Amino acid sequence: MQRVVLGYDGSTASASALEWIAERARRTRIDLDVVLVTNMFLSDRVEADRVLDAAARRWRDLVPGSWANVLRVDGLLPGTLASAAHGADLLVLGVDAGSRTRTMRGGGMPLRTALSAGVPTALVPAGWTAVDAPVVVGLDDDDSSGAALLFAASAASSAEVPLHVLHAWLMGAPRATASVALRPSSRRTADTHARIVDAAVERVRDGFPALSVMTELVRDNPTSALTRAAAHASLLVIGSHGRGAVAGSLLGSVGWDLVGRLDRPMCVVPAGGSTAAHAEAT
Repeated sequence: MQRVVLGYDGSTASASALEWIAERARRTRIDLDVVLVTNMFLSDRVEADRVLDAAARRWRDLVPGSWANVLRVDGLLPGTLASAAHGADLLVLGVDAGSRTRTMRGGGMPLRTALSAGVPTALVPAGWTAVDAPVVVGLDDDDSSGAALLFAASAASSAEVPLHVLHAWLMGAPRATASVALRPSSRRTADTHARIVDAAVERVRDGFPALSVMTELVRDNPTSALTRAAAHASLLVIGSHGRGAVAGSLLGSVGWDLVGRLDRPMCVVPAGGSTAAHAEAT
């Protein structure tokens, strides 16, 4: 059974996140904690409890016979919610789709929470609907994508959809030696990145031999490549270095570039985080 924590505030985005989890519950048993973070001095606790009761009723409607644990926790975001998710297999948050602002639901607070939680965190856009499409994983050129790769593979296997492994790269800057600037060989650079993709596919096939795997090696910036791929995906998965809100996502700023921009769920998986065995989430 998976322990899933949902950050909930009664918004359309958080309602979509609840429905996303319910879709997952069709394939695996889920122990759900619905957490609403309130301000210990100013919050209306009666209203907060009403919102939580409504979430619990909606969960029972979506997943008959299943119960959700509802928790009202006083504190400040994102730290309180990240603490509530400690030890969970998955944290799920709603995001207002189409909003690039770093507000509570516009992307900033959910992504900050994802980068500080230390567990895989799914960011579900408001208005989400289920689609039968591949899981896309963005592959970095260091070891920060290893956990994300296995998470995505497990998710795709569980949903019985293909895995799309995407690695985007750009040519490096010229390297100066004495009075001559040496530009890296495009063929040699491409071969280096191709080996990264090949190693990733081999790792996936070792653990998921029956999984259909597609690869894409593209000379482009990661944000553009992942945005295009996400338009045809059920889930986009990226890795996190775990260095905080600025340097914590794939290639640093990519998480900030993508959050609130996509109409597909995005999952941020910390390097060395939960194993693929806990990753049944598309």
